[in-house]
Amino acid sequence: MGFKGFWADLSDVFVEKERTYIVWNDQAQFFSGLRYGKPVFSESYDDAKPLERESQFRNLVRVSDVPIFKEYIEN
Repeated sequence: MGFKGFWADLSDVFVEKERTYIVWNDQAQFFSGLRYGKPVFSESYDDAKPLERESQFRNLVRVSDVPIFKEYIEN
């Protein structure tokens, strides 16, 4: 049984990397991080925080007060 737990703990290590994307809102501002559990947006593209996991976007949609969108970028 301990062997099964070992593999469960390493499951994230072997997950294939997903495509990188940035998040923006309906005001064309870019997601730059979280503050007090809410998304913070910036006017500058340089402040945009690239994300990789689909679960990150789903969580942002859930906590955001404004409509948000994602756009895939090249690495």
